[in-house]
Amino acid sequence: INDYKIIKEIKKGGFGVVNLVENKEDETKCAAKTNLIQNTKLSKLYVSREVRILIEVQHPTVIKFRGFSYEDFDGKNNFTIFMDYMINGSLGDLILKEEKGLCPHEYDNTKRQIILIGISRAMMLLHKLHIIHRDIKPDNILLDENFYPHISDFGLSKIFDPNHSM
Repeated sequence: INDYKIIKEIKKGGFGVVNLVENKEDETKCAAKTNLIQNTKLSKLYVSREVRILIEVQHPTVIKFRGFSYEDFDGKNNFTIFMDYMINGSLGDLILKEEKGLCPHEYDNTKRQIILIGISRAMMLLHKLHIIHRDIKPDNILLDENFYPHISDFGLSKIFDPNHSM
């Protein structure tokens, strides 16, 4: 975590904050999601499950995992997950822009179809791997420079055993 500096806050929510960070040495940028809820047994379970899923699921439609720290940028005991930074924000952000007529000109019907198919492909893959996301929503679908979707936020996800009934 000491190799990175915070550039700006991207989003803040009930569980934590996501910052745009930059590697001090090579200036590469990524997103750092810091869990700000108390380090309890339950929060450790959520974070460890999220990290496990991000490591195991390597696919173009799932956010790419870059690393993990047990500390935040202030040296406090808050888990921090590093992942790719998506320059076009979330699908939720894009929907708000579209409602206001502020979408970029390159966001057209082809991009909309790519987003829909990418989300479907990601969900198909996750279900094939017995992963239930449990929090799929526009804010958890991040968009790269080409508006390709990347599923994120696996904190509430479950991995189920198909050989045992629920």
